[in-house]
Amino acid sequence: MNAPTEIRNHRAALEHKLAELTAGFQDRSGLAIENSADMLDTIRMATDRDVLVHSMNINAQMLSDVREALARLSKGEYGVCEDCEEAISPRRLQAIPWARVCV
Repeated sequence: MNAPTEIRNHRAALEHKLAELTAGFQDRSGLAIENSADMLDTIRMATDRDVLVHSMNINAQMLSDVREALARLSKGEYGVCEDCEEAISPRRLQAIPWARVCV
């Protein structure tokens, strides 16, 4: 596989992940605070809400990483480790196209 094909494949994977993560932020119904007469139900709903908030925070960070990867791709800086400035392995980029550092 040549470099332009790899770049197109990475861009497509990043754009797909961007759309997937963006769509995930559309439904926030799980964040609604509900009251219940049963204390266990109240605790369960609060726990479910906390888990959802944690998941949304992780997805927000991943969304930021994907956007940054697309920006690096546009600038021609994609695939370079932010720590050591060496090339990130193609296998790592295939698995995690938004990777910012090598292993």
